[in-house]
Amino acid sequence: MTSSRKYLAAAVAVVVVLAGISFASASQLNVSAGSLFLQNASPCTNATIATTGFASGGGTNWNRVRLVGVPETCAGLPIQLTVYHTSSRGTTTQLAWSTGSPTAALGTVDVTVNQSYTSGNVTGVALLIGGWGVPTTWTPGGTVISLSSFQSGLYVTAAGTAWNPSPLIANSATNGANQQFDLTINADGSVTLQAANGRYVTAADAASPLIASSTALGTPQKFNLITNADGTIGLQSLANNMYVCADLNIATPAPLYANRTWILQWEEFYLVID
Repeated sequence: MTSSRKYLAAAVAVVVVLAGISFASASQLNVSAGSLFLQNASPCTNATIATTGFASGGGTNWNRVRLVGVPETCAGLPIQLTVYHTSSRGTTTQLAWSTGSPTAALGTVDVTVNQSYTSGNVTGVALLIGGWGVPTTWTPGGTVISLSSFQSGLYVTAAGTAWNPSPLIANSATNGANQQFDLTINADGSVTLQAANGRYVTAADAASPLIASSTALGTPQKFNLITNADGTIGLQSLANNMYVCADLNIATPAPLYANRTWILQWEEFYLVID
């Protein structure tokens, strides 16, 4: 785990130009891959979209790209993307690009590409939504992350051992091993979080705090990662479809419960790459 970190909520994106996909300026029309289309008047989001790949029939030669955490503000807008590889000499090569007329939707979007590619060759994904460049991360496997509560600025901690874990709580001003999680994007587009004790974060029900206690992966260990318009993220438990909250109504510092039907400040977190 490296000590360098970057906030996925950063609104600054590197300009990328890849053989037909260019991160657009303020112009109203854009030409890409030989087609002319209207560009949205302004970006639908400045938040970072997580991307991964998969094969529709399984296997290691992938023919899809999955976008995770697409905000509602982007719903209905056209998507264009290119999967690319950048060599150590800085040479960029297209591996695959979107086909058809994919459009954005809230949450998770699967995009078909023109040809298969191998995950190990991928450097990243260049993404346009509504004709505007959107920053992305590429996660073929697990990524070490931390969560910082929007309402308090404190990191979420999973203390204790595998045999005696403590419930998750937003209580730490510093980021160490107990504040770090292995994030994995699952085949169904959900994410799982594995704590430093080796156990998976579990949301059993709305009345139970989140706790890193499970050795197995099931519905209580899965969450939808929602990217909010302000660049923060929310986590929606697949077990009860409720959003994770750093709940100051229960205690201070705030423990985490999947007990909300909305996303406001207590349900917002910064996702930090460690």
